[in-house]
Amino acid sequence: MKEGYCGLCGRCQLDSPDFQEAVAKVKDFMDQLPAFWKGQCLQAEADFPWLEFRRGLEWFQSRPACRGCKESGGMEHCSIRVCAEERHQSRCYECADHDSCQHLFFV
Repeated sequence: MKEGYCGLCGRCQLDSPDFQEAVAKVKDFMDQLPAFWKGQCLQAEADFPWLEFRRGLEWFQSRPACRGCKESGGMEHCSIRVCAEERHQSRCYECADHDSCQHLFFV
């Protein structure tokens, strides 16, 4: 099971089987579009980068499963991770400054 200091790892959907299945379905649907649509209709839509979107889907499929930040996964320089390690906390909620923590403003 993924473990992190902030508690977000346990709720992460990026490498869940359901998410990966959804990514694969969207990619398959895009691959099945007729060549005419890809060349004429989709490329004409300059306000939506279809090729970048497809590359994003491929990125999700190619990334290794994250082990959580306590096992060297996640972002290397995450401010939450750095703070917890500096304060020798195993979980953010154990910290005396948890309620006013600026690192957790988005959680």
